[in-house]
Amino acid sequence: MSLHGLTKGTPLEKAVAAVAQAEANGVMMYYALARLAKEQGLDDVAEVMIESVNQEAVHAGFYATLNGKYPQNFWALLETVKKAEIQGEAQVKALADKVRAAGFTEAADQMEIFAKQEGHHGVVIEELQKKYKLAKIDTAGKKIYVCPICGYEYAGDIDAEPDDWTCPLCGQPKSAFKEKSAVTVKAVKLYEKGFMTQPFALGGEDGTDKFDASVKYRSSLQNFVIDTGKEVILVDTGTPEDFPDQVVDDKTQIFLGSRIEFYVDALKTAGYQPEQVSKILVTHKHADHTGELAKFPNAKIYISRTEADAMNLTGDNVIRVDFTDGAYKNFPASQKIADGVYYIQAVGHTTGNSIVIVEAGDLNYVIHGDVTYTDEALYENKLSVVFEDKAAARETLNRVREFVKNNPTVYCSTHTPLGYENLDAKKIVDLDNPPEPIPPTEIAQNKASGKYVCSICGYVYDPAENGGVAFEDLPADWKCPRCKQSKDKFNRA
Repeated sequence: MSLHGLTKGTPLEKAVAAVAQAEANGVMMYYALARLAKEQGLDDVAEVMIESVNQEAVHAGFYATLNGKYPQNFWALLETVKKAEIQGEAQVKALADKVRAAGFTEAADQMEIFAKQEGHHGVVIEELQKKYKLAKIDTAGKKIYVCPICGYEYAGDIDAEPDDWTCPLCGQPKSAFKEKSAVTVKAVKLYEKGFMTQPFALGGEDGTDKFDASVKYRSSLQNFVIDTGKEVILVDTGTPEDFPDQVVDDKTQIFLGSRIEFYVDALKTAGYQPEQVSKILVTHKHADHTGELAKFPNAKIYISRTEADAMNLTGDNVIRVDFTDGAYKNFPASQKIADGVYYIQAVGHTTGNSIVIVEAGDLNYVIHGDVTYTDEALYENKLSVVFEDKAAARETLNRVREFVKNNPTVYCSTHTPLGYENLDAKKIVDLDNPPEPIPPTEIAQNKASGKYVCSICGYVYDPAENGGVAFEDLPADWKCPRCKQSKDKFNRA
């Protein structure tokens, strides 16, 4: 006989629920006591406390089962737990970074271990699912509701549940649940452990001398993939495979870091095969956004006419966009790409720059073509030093800030880990409450080759292809032949 739900709906339900919660609190209390005992050298006391932890956990699980707190189909529940654990890894890591930035290094070290363990829990569950060759849970015809805190998914009519029904994983009320959209956004992670200086990130209008070059923000490189449930759409395609790694010196203003994977491999890591891609939306012409377009000859490439002409793009799959679908909210010109996916004219960084806005349930995802290089610039309302049209760049940033102020928005940046951290946590922009900046704690180091790379457009200066003239010997007023940036925007490769 199963004990599942034995007391649910009976006069005993509330009393059993209260005992279950008390036992769950006991798990937390006894483990805290065990840790404190361990810190004070009382190892035997710590062992006793751990034994109590285990017993309290058994008790809590027993009472939860009596009340039917969790679905009896534990495989369905494990699928949700797996997603929550994977998401939890990113959330705990982000918190660890803040704790480290506050100076609590030892606590941050422990939390980073916890973050990895959270992710490993998800891996273990996935291995179990494979072992038992589970069929995909059939949710056809059912609405899916998602808990905003832990990611638990409820299939069916949530309104039919009692008013006091709560999330079985984290206890959120049913009123907090949101209907799940078919559209999802994922990051394609390419580089990590980079940095940018404050003058580079914020000094576009006020001047770099107004900012502190010793202040650094984390940098990375990631692009994004949109899964509508019907098709897979890329937003930008990273650097080309032959793009050299950069080398840091005291003049470096932005450094991508070290390569994690080549673009196609990173796309596969995100869960997609190249042949699944039907469309690519190009935000702008720079090489860290267009590097692997050629790897997708069967995908339609959507790019503003200005950028397509600047790149001399040809081919039947290239669609020059003129933004003929009119205004999208406070943006004057847009092109609808798919249900919930909009390609938006947003010039300034380049004269043909675009952003992408994805509608998914109650959230909007803004995937932007370097409107800012780091989120600190969004919150502080500052332009970077990189733009082809300063006035237009200012107007675009104003419109983006207006949009995120009036619409619940997850801000998906290309050049800061906040881009995928925001995405993983579904963190909504709150301009009135900027988060604490997170300085880089680890910076990748590479060896110099004699080549130099433009940090803006990706042009590689190779002395062997320029009469043997070393980059250092070029005239002070020399400009990048591709994007016309000055020498100080180049990094050693």
